[in-house]
Amino acid sequence: MFKYLSLLRPRHWIKNLFLFAPPFFGGRILDKETLSLAIPAFIAFSFCANASYIINDIKDARNDSLHPRKKDRPISSGIISKKNAAMLSMFMAASSFVISYIISPVFFYFVLSYFFIQLTYSAYLKNIALADIFCIASGFVIRVLAGGAAFNVEVSLWLLVTMFMISLVLATGKRLSEFRLLTHNASEHRKSLNHYSPSFLNEILIISSSASLISYALYTVEQFHALIYTIPIVTFGLFRYIMLSKHGMGDPTDALTRDKWLALTVVLWLLLIGLVRYH
Repeated sequence: MFKYLSLLRPRHWIKNLFLFAPPFFGGRILDKETLSLAIPAFIAFSFCANASYIINDIKDARNDSLHPRKKDRPISSGIISKKNAAMLSMFMAASSFVISYIISPVFFYFVLSYFFIQLTYSAYLKNIALADIFCIASGFVIRVLAGGAAFNVEVSLWLLVTMFMISLVLATGKRLSEFRLLTHNASEHRKSLNHYSPSFLNEILIISSSASLISYALYTVEQFHALIYTIPIVTFGLFRYIMLSKHGMGDPTDALTRDKWLALTVVLWLLLIGLVRYH
């Protein structure tokens, strides 16, 4: 049982909390309708993400065996057969589509779009420089849009731009950390790394992090002026993540769950937003 739980990557479910960004920032996270749909929406998107993770692991089994951390995954290590993994993936995808359609047809279309992009990423785009980063970033943006559709909350355009730029930061940091971890084996693990260099990824990281700070500042002015006091916390969190990326901890899930300072920064940021938005 534990091996199948490991295959589903439960630590990565934290990414699906992006679904709750629209109702949280929109002041509707405590509404009865939002609370009633929270668990089904989270399960639907998590199942979809899990199905795509499994497909990616099946396709990447050989390359993952070269990775210092991914080599112990259930499929790459041979603990779970590709056939059984594929059956589980189909079940989770089908369940996700049914649940998401019951919640909202628009939410279903976003879930389906996410699944299609992830399939395309696994099959081809992850080997194309820049396209791979934008595919990873699009997953976070679709989560935000899907949350708006599921909970019937209009997503602020500045919030959407902010989430997109932060998503580029996270995707770029992930690639940069792979360079640090894999060193001379980087291109053997991922073909797109042949076309990157640490200096180029650093430039993308600087541009996207700067743009995310600017767009977030504009969002705070658009919504509640008191939110502007959260900008120093956001700035510290971005700088902390960039530092972690340069030390091989750029995977967003690893960074958030293993670095206490980054986790504390995110918690403090959410508490301050909650205080301003719901007080």
